[in-house]
Amino acid sequence: MKIYIMLLLILSGLSGFLFSLYKHPSHDDAKLYHSPVSFVKQIKGDKDAGRKIFNEFCASCHAKEPIISVNAPRIHDKKRWDAYRKLGIDTLLNMTIQGRGAMPARGGCFECSDEQLREVILYLTDVSSCTT
Repeated sequence: MKIYIMLLLILSGLSGFLFSLYKHPSHDDAKLYHSPVSFVKQIKGDKDAGRKIFNEFCASCHAKEPIISVNAPRIHDKKRWDAYRKLGIDTLLNMTIQGRGAMPARGGCFECSDEQLREVILYLTDVSSCTT
């Protein structure tokens, strides 16, 4: 009886695995964001990663019209971002990694590398230096 149960469990697991491969094929050119981990992996080395991570993780609070209003500096707010820019990229990166005010550690992107967080900061400060 134990052998039948073990065989049933093995077949069940194998069929579930094969079904998941069928439903979620792995194509290099496919943009399937199933989780933050796969999203961050898919944009590794992307020249536009800073903007994409901003839109995925930061825009809720830092967008021009944020969904969550916690008095976070908004994108394109030149005056506020000029003050932050003066602190320097290393200080801004440390603030992002540690969290500040209502912002969680790593800006909520726990899957992002320090370099990816740096790219987001550079994107945000660069875009915000152009407008008022």
